[in-house]
Amino acid sequence: MNQPSWIGRTLSDRYKIEDLLGQGGMSAVYKASDPNLKRVVAIKLIHSHLSSDPSFVTRFEGEAAAVASLRHQNIVQVYDFNNDGGVYYMVLEFIPGETLQDRLKRLEESDRKLSLEEVLKFTLNTCDAIGYAHQRGMIHRDIKPANIMLDVHGQAILMDFGIVKIIGGDSHTSTGAVVGTARYMSPEIIRGEVSDHRTDLYSLGVTMYEMLSGRPPFEADSAMTLMMMHLNDPVPDLRSFRPDVSPEIINILEKCLAKDRDERYDSASELAAALKQALVHLKSGEIPEPQPEKVSTIAATKMADMAEPVQAAANESQPVERERVAPPPPPVDDPGLSTPPISPNGPRRPRGRMWWMIGAGILGLLCIIGVVVVGGYAMSNFSSPDPVETEISTEMVENTATIAPTDTPVPVQPSDTPEPTPVPTDTPLPTATYPPLYVRINEITLNGSGQYVVAYETFGYTEKLPGMHVHFFFDTVPPEQAGVPGSGPWILYGGPRPFTKYRESDRPGAANQMCALVANADHSIIMESGNCMDLP
Repeated sequence: MNQPSWIGRTLSDRYKIEDLLGQGGMSAVYKASDPNLKRVVAIKLIHSHLSSDPSFVTRFEGEAAAVASLRHQNIVQVYDFNNDGGVYYMVLEFIPGETLQDRLKRLEESDRKLSLEEVLKFTLNTCDAIGYAHQRGMIHRDIKPANIMLDVHGQAILMDFGIVKIIGGDSHTSTGAVVGTARYMSPEIIRGEVSDHRTDLYSLGVTMYEMLSGRPPFEADSAMTLMMMHLNDPVPDLRSFRPDVSPEIINILEKCLAKDRDERYDSASELAAALKQALVHLKSGEIPEPQPEKVSTIAATKMADMAEPVQAAANESQPVERERVAPPPPPVDDPGLSTPPISPNGPRRPRGRMWWMIGAGILGLLCIIGVVVVGGYAMSNFSSPDPVETEISTEMVENTATIAPTDTPVPVQPSDTPEPTPVPTDTPLPTATYPPLYVRINEITLNGSGQYVVAYETFGYTEKLPGMHVHFFFDTVPPEQAGVPGSGPWILYGGPRPFTKYRESDRPGAANQMCALVANADHSIIMESGNCMDLP
């Protein structure tokens, strides 16, 4: 197919092709106009050598429909897909702007780099896009700067979602295309393993590294050399190119670029949370504190400190028992003493120092009993019958540390039934100021399409429909009216995140904030189970 010949032609008697935007080994992208809807669109024409492949046609018809179903502010919208005389094409949203690849090239020519804030923002936009698609069972497989558009509003828009799967991994006929893709290829793909969502996280990590340093982590003249570097070479120290990068960002990169995918982030949402935190620290100028030790470790340390004097007392009594061994066996007819075992030489009579040794032995035994009583009393303050198996809370440790000694001996109570171990919860609850079920709006932004993008999280439950969900509403609606039997209006929502159902045109004139509350399955709401945030 001679791509320039399409300029000025009409595709399927509808789309008038105006200009060539870009091309590669698999497709060419044109700017076109749609007179039916009076809008500018982008047309991706698949090259003819692929369109003549029956297996490609089968993949195209199945996968293109799935790609077209994606609706996310950071994924380019697919409007239509069809064929014209055997030429297969997609009709896409036209995004004014430039690719991330073009932006990086332009900055490199003037010896500049993206700001740290831009890097985190573009990475977060892309991460949100792939996370949305991953939840719907779709993997991008070809994340790289050439497939990320930067629009005029400063948003990163991911393109070509699913195109690699539609076209097939064996169709990279252009040497340049192979090398270009190999720069961002994950080790598991190189080894021929089945890809999963963590493959996209690796490619995004390579892209993030390039945004920060101005170059990808591995560069070579051949695709094979690049692949071997991804498999075996350590990631070059980013600080040699970008000294202002914080340790927090370095840690994010290293986790994304782990050669073993089990050591990467478990999901795009987990990576997005780390990026958001890093962005907050960057804007505020904060240096994040090191992660604290787990409570169980701290508790175990305090227990060891408390046990030292008890152990010392026990150690003092042990030598007495070892040096004096056991008292000689008393006569069989001596009342109050147990009958000793019979020795091979028959029963022995006490001689000379026998009574002194018996007294010392009894004294040592009393010391040991005292140690056991004191130790049992101290350990009884911990609720777990087995401190090795049960995690100890900070409150337990603090309560034990403040126990005052007492002169009154505390008898050891027999325990036929051990105390039950507290059952840990799977979902961490918010701080004590929140109710057990809570929804919190973290950020509200306005995208280029006039949609409010509401980043939020839930505590104690996961939103879904049908089931417990979230009610979003403007602050012109009283909270008690934001759910059944109130009059609203509100929007009930069960995911995915972020929430984007409100547009700027939906905002009442008197509204200053957007609010969220936890809603039951019957759409009644739980009062004081959410928050409000100022609208941009």
